[in-house]
Amino acid sequence: MYVREFNAAGIEAFREYLVEGRRNPTTPVLRRLLEDDELTVLVTPQLRVEPQLFESRGTAAKHLAEVLAPISDHDLAGNAGLWTWLTLFFFDEICPTKKGERIIRNDYTYIFEPKNSRHFYRHLLFIAWRVLRVAPTHNRLFLRGSLASLDKFTSEVMKRLFLTRIRCVFEVLDRLYWDEEKGRPRPGVVSPGRVRPGDLMHRFPLRIRQLEKTYDLLSLNADQLIELLGDEFAFQSA
Repeated sequence: MYVREFNAAGIEAFREYLVEGRRNPTTPVLRRLLEDDELTVLVTPQLRVEPQLFESRGTAAKHLAEVLAPISDHDLAGNAGLWTWLTLFFFDEICPTKKGERIIRNDYTYIFEPKNSRHFYRHLLFIAWRVLRVAPTHNRLFLRGSLASLDKFTSEVMKRLFLTRIRCVFEVLDRLYWDEEKGRPRPGVVSPGRVRPGDLMHRFPLRIRQLEKTYDLLSLNADQLIELLGDEFAFQSA
């Protein structure tokens, strides 16, 4: 199928489908919306997309990067109609059925809102692509999970644009919070109810805010930034 994007009417039609899907969890995917000329327009340049099975958010991100490569990052980052259309195209991967029923979450999980600072990073398909674009390496904390959910590592970092602008931050995060011995993220560093020394959810963003008042963090490498973070984070990177 050629890639399209929803117009305003198409986005609303998809929103109505989400409402109906919550009322009736067995509602089939309305694939007819995907090629409705009154609801969609073809993307330029013309791009082809095929159904895929995604093992993880990372495989989805890589596939999207390949399909959408002819479009600039700037244009992609603000295109609500395209990301919402792609979500419907891959809806079985993004919102899979369990025993024949779907649990449909909040609209912003599926309908991209690029101008909404509270919701843009919650769009499951967009944020997978975005992580890979800003962190082509050192991204295993964020891309190992399922495309059908948003983990705390991804949400806590990607919602804070001041973090993602720091050139070395993803290497720093990988070195601090990935347990090489166990091959998984360190436990307890994104727990919402408890502040722990050196944790990612509370202490890391606060320490970055303190440091940026004195240092040009954009010019640092990972070793330099880890040193500035101080002893509170030393046990994480040991």
